[in-house]
Formats: sequence, structure tokens, C-alpha cells
Amino acid sequence: MTADGTWIRPEGTGSRRRPAPPGVDTTMPLGTVAEDIAARRTAERIARRRPNPVTKAPQAAWRTDWLPLLAVLLVQAALSFRLTGSNTAFVDEGTYIYSGYQEINHVVHGAAVADYASFFSGSPLIYPVVVATADMIGGLRGTRLLSLVFMLSATLAIHLSTRRLYGSVAAFFAAALFTAVGPTQFLGGYSTYDALALALLAWAAYFTVRLATGGGYPSMAAAAVILALADWTKYASLLWTPVVVGIAVFAGHGGSPWHGTRWRRGVELTIVWLVALLMPAVGAKAHIDGFTHTTLMRKPGTDAASYVAGEAAKWVGPLLVIALIGVLVTVVLALRDKTERAEIWLALVLFAGGVLAPLNQVRIHTWLSLQKHVDFGAWFACIVAGLLLARLFTALSGKVHVTAGVLVTALVVGPLGYVGAGQAAHMFGEWPDSSGLVSALRPYVHKGKDEYLVENYDVPAYYLRESSNWQQWQDLVGKTYKDPETKKTLQGAPALQAAVKDRFYSIVVLDFTQTADVDTALQPTLKQAGYRVHKVVKSARTGDGTYTIYFAPGFGKS
Repeated sequence: MTADGTWIRPEGTGSRRRPAPPGVDTTMPLGTVAEDIAARRTAERIARRRPNPVTKAPQAAWRTDWLPLLAVLLVQAALSFRLTGSNTAFVDEGTYIYSGYQEINHVVHGAAVADYASFFSGSPLIYPVVVATADMIGGLRGTRLLSLVFMLSATLAIHLSTRRLYGSVAAFFAAALFTAVGPTQFLGGYSTYDALALALLAWAAYFTVRLATGGGYPSMAAAAVILALADWTKYASLLWTPVVVGIAVFAGHGGSPWHGTRWRRGVELTIVWLVALLMPAVGAKAHIDGFTHTTLMRKPGTDAASYVAGEAAKWVGPLLVIALIGVLVTVVLALRDKTERAEIWLALVLFAGGVLAPLNQVRIHTWLSLQKHVDFGAWFACIVAGLLLARLFTALSGKVHVTAGVLVTALVVGPLGYVGAGQAAHMFGEWPDSSGLVSALRPYVHKGKDEYLVENYDVPAYYLRESSNWQQWQDLVGKTYKDPETKKTLQGAPALQAAVKDRFYSIVVLDFTQTADVDTALQPTLKQAGYRVHKVVKSARTGDGTYTIYFAPGFGKS
């Protein structure tokens, strides 16, 4: 080896001189030089296989990052938009919009309002107020378009988060997978607080990724405040708070997963989040009661664990399988290449976020709202699943051809999107079209002293809010009635039967769905009390939606 860094074989071999590999310190002993070359080659091999964020020129970034993302967002918008006008309001949609109008009237005019905070599973002062404002502007479809905006923002957040963690290719696949699953498409056209809560959770996770990858205290403050707002919007969002904290700990470079810097970051985020979460709770006893009854100590259901697990598998099972394979590949590569172990833990945390909702609802034996809750976890699972598809695409494009990479990954995302579109449309058709019921009631509903007993009354109450007061509407669930003669307080079906005998309700509507047993018990009493069947209305959309409208003696004849 000469001073200029060239290698010389022993004399007599007749071989040419060969330059040293770039970046190798040729003053080191031969053994050390060989080790340095091997280490560099290993690092290059890891870099080729693991998609990492890279710095691009603005035009290149637009072509490789934002145009593919724009295509994903347009597809998502189209898939959800088709649902926004496909059915009348579901009972949950009617409940939140109607309650939002009441909350606004209470704040602006001091009008009386029902104690929604005591039984809502989210603050009635956040989403209901927002969605009622949207309804004032664009009606029911306007509220659903607002949900679409929230879900599109969640897709943008998953793209930005994955891009910072694993690069542009992984970001594209994560966004595409999230768009493909049926619950995402469903929530994009559905007016409940799930879309807003999921969007807030997604952006809290994004700012957490920024915090872990070089962001400072502004990122921490944004992540903590947005996460607390998500938890107040929908109390069930608390289930994924540990996942966000786990991202703060294990994302980014920083040596060992047990390094003090990582865990200090997680602790600081948790403290700021707790402050932001608990400050509004001061004096909010009704909210605390609502959180306790609907979320913390929710009464277990009666659905079999196998049934709940099967429903979850139907909606996000294939995605979770892809994510699990992504975790296993990450573990194998990290162990083989001796990279940071934190990468393994991050993948495990993201996958755990994907299975939290199914596991929790298997625990409480209920599938209620499962089709919405699984999408919260899908957001996290899509990141590690997107990483797997990016690795697969990169490997096929490099060793075979880019066409092979496109075809194989399309065969994964395409079927998911096709099945998801069918699932979303099916979910939107699971409740009856209430337009016939509302039309039949409209001429007879007026503000005054008349009482209306209607199963799932929030839907007609929402549509007929201009011609009635919220106090006039009564549901068939958990009713009590004080007998004027015996002074005894009755509950359940006996309470309703006694009220009907006294002709307390001017209109009674039964649909034999949520309270079928009570409806059956009430029918003979209605006949005995002289109530007449005014009309039987069938849903124009589904065959199982039939409303029987009863009028009290003398009511409606004028």
C-alpha cells in the first residue's frame, strides 16, 4: 500500500494496482480495514432494504410524495361521498345533531337542555355543537361531508407520520391501506363523533412522531393538547393513549429502547397530556358520570366472544395479518442486521394499537360500535403494514422489475378496497329509511303539551325540531311513571302500560327493534285504552323497517 491509498499485490504477480474502497482509512491495519469495509457494506445493504426518509428537491417530492397521496385522497373521497346521501339519519346521527342544537340554544338563549353529559360517551359540548353548526349550513349531508373532511385529514396524518418514520413509499401504502378498509369509508360518510375523534387522535400521533424525530416542545404541547381533545370528544379514545405514548418512546433514533432520553420524552408527554385532560374536568361532574357509566364501568353485553372476534376479523382481519407479518419481518431484519431494537418495539406498539379494540370488546362481550372502534386501531396498524408493502415493493422493483412491485402490492391493496367498499355500503343500509315515518308524523307534531312516545325518537325529533320541543319526545327505554292514584312509581313495561291506560301519550310509534319485548307487551294495552292505528309505514330501503303509528282517542281528528 502506497501513501496515495492504492493497494499493491506482491511483486511477481503481474497484477494491476487497485484503489481502496471509498471512505476506507488506508492507514489502519489490514484486519481493521477489512472489518471497516464489511461494516460499510452491511450498512449499505440495510439502507437499500429499509425505506428511510430522504431529502428531495421540491419537484421530485411533489411527484413521489404528494401526487400519489392526492390520488389516494380522491379515491377515499369518492368512496365515502357516495354514502352521504344513501340513507336517512341513523339514530346516533339524529341524537348528536339534535343534542347539538339544544346545547347551542342553551348557550345562546339560556334554554333548558337535557343532561346529555351524564349519559353521552363523549362531551356534548364538542362534537354535537360542531355537527349542529354544520347541519345549519348544509343539512344532514353537510354533517356527513364534515365527517369526510375529518377522515381525509386522518389519512393525511398517517401519510405524514409514516413518511417521517419510514419514507415516502411506506407512507403511500399506509395511506392506501387505511383508505381501503371498510370502516374508514363508512366513517367518512357517517355523522358521529368517531370521525372527529379519530382525526384528532391521528394528528396527536403525528405530532408525537415529530417529537420523537427531532421536534421540540411545541410538538409535545401540540400532541398532548390534541390527544386530550380527542379523549374528551370520545372517551373511548383513551384506549389508544398508551399507544401514542409508546410512539413517543420508541420512534426515532436514540440508541437502546431503554435509553433514558426515550423514556423521559414519554413521561413528559404523559404529564402534559394529563394536565390538558384534567383541567376541563374540574367541576364537570356530569361528564365524569357519563365517562364512568358509558366507558370506564360499561355494563358487559351478552354477545359471545367468538362472535365479536369474528365481526372484527371481517372488518380488519386481513389488515391485521399484513401488519403482523410486517412486525415479524421487522424483528428478523433488526436482529440479523443488529440495528436498533427500538424499531422492533415501535412495530409491536403499532400492531398492539390495531388489536386493542377487538380485544377490549371481546372482554366486555359486545359488538356495539365495533365497526367504528376497529378503525381507530387500523390507523396504527396501517403504518407497520405500509412498511411491509414498501419493503416488498422495493425488493421486487430492484430484483425483478418495477412492474412486478406494482402488481404484487396492487393485488394486496385492491381486494381490500373492493371488499371494504361493499362493507361500507352494507353498513349504511343496516337501518331503515325513516322518511316515510317523518312525513306521516309531520302534520300532527306541534309545540305544546302533547307527548310523543317513539322508539328511537331522536331521528323524528331531529327532522321535526322546528315544530316540537325536546321535552315532548319520550323513548321506550328505562321509563318510569308515577301512578296518579296509587302514587307508586313504576318502571319499564308496567310504567308504559300505566301511562298508556291514562292516555298520557298523544302519539305512540312502535317498530319492534330495540325494545321488541316492550312493544309486544304494550300492544294489547294500546287497544284496551282506545288507541287507534293511524298508519303503518314501511321503510323504502330495507324490508325490516316497519313503523306502526298509534293515535290517542280523539287526537288528530281535527
